[in-house]
Amino acid sequence: MSLMELVTDPYNRRARLQPALIAIVPVLVVGLLLYPEIEAHAVTIVTILAYFGGSIWLTQIGRERGKRIEPLLFKAWGGKPSVAVIRHRDGRLNPATKARYHDFLAKNVPHFKLPPPEAEEQDPDAADTMYQTATDWLLSKTRVAKMFRLIFEENMNYGFRRNLYALKPFSLILDVLLLIVLIGVTFARETVFPGDVFRTFKEIDGYIYAAFSVVLLHAIGITMLVTKDWVKTTADAFGLQLLAACDILPSSGK
Repeated sequence: MSLMELVTDPYNRRARLQPALIAIVPVLVVGLLLYPEIEAHAVTIVTILAYFGGSIWLTQIGRERGKRIEPLLFKAWGGKPSVAVIRHRDGRLNPATKARYHDFLAKNVPHFKLPPPEAEEQDPDAADTMYQTATDWLLSKTRVAKMFRLIFEENMNYGFRRNLYALKPFSLILDVLLLIVLIGVTFARETVFPGDVFRTFKEIDGYIYAAFSVVLLHAIGITMLVTKDWVKTTADAFGLQLLAACDILPSSGK
């Protein structure tokens, strides 16, 4: 993957580059707050890092970690959402809509045989294998982003959230390290008055307070918002949107 592909391709930009940038944004902001003189050289620094693969390296970390934790997420959610939503026992679709999708898949997907409810209950793994065949077929038929824009959008949203969740530990460790650095910078730059806490806090530069605020808010936001349920919302949306292609794709009527 080239830098140009990373920046210009919509999926790479949203699902891979943006999570990596959000994970490290406190470093950039704190650096500019504490050392504003580097702003004049910021473009040059970013260009050099990007040229030597820094941005691509960051996105690869997010992607690889995202792929690694994905099976754990599916297990926690009770199965892959795009597969689970087809199950007879899943209640996210109303029965009439699900019956229409089942009928379309049974008529159009090669080698797909819809498991009856009792077979699904007796051997859920075998049923999921059959449902996976159906979703794989749907994916192969909906790869043209312009024709299936909503599916593409939900896939990007899921990739963004999954990869950001995968980078969560890395991001929080970075925030802790930044706080330690900020404490060191505070003691090195500012006058500390032993026994007079109020005076000490009063004398600290406002930019240092701003830097502390950025890191703390980032850590709180990542901790509170970037969760398994937050990722699952987009996974469910993608699964439902993918199945909705059954109402758009032409039927062979086998």
